[in-house]
Amino acid sequence: MNPIAKRIYNIAPDPVRLTFEDGTTVSLAMRSAEFFQEEFQGEGTSMDDDTAYRLITDGPNNESLIAGREVESGWENAGKVTKAEPVE
Repeated sequence: MNPIAKRIYNIAPDPVRLTFEDGTTVSLAMRSAEFFQEEFQGEGTSMDDDTAYRLITDGPNNESLIAGREVESGWENAGKVTKAEPVE
């Protein structure tokens, strides 16, 4: 099980602050966080601008947690999540 996804699962439905590979962060109001066996899927909305985000595990053994962000034309890759913590 991906440890970052497990952390999000344990924090939700409370807000979660994600840190991406490039050092940027986003705080999400979580709508869902679910495991399907070893795979994780989650959805949340940015607390700053109401942008929708989707989270999924990816790769062999679900080692990466990837975030997508909704844009006008559909969805774009927001990046690889490297850290998750509760929003204080």
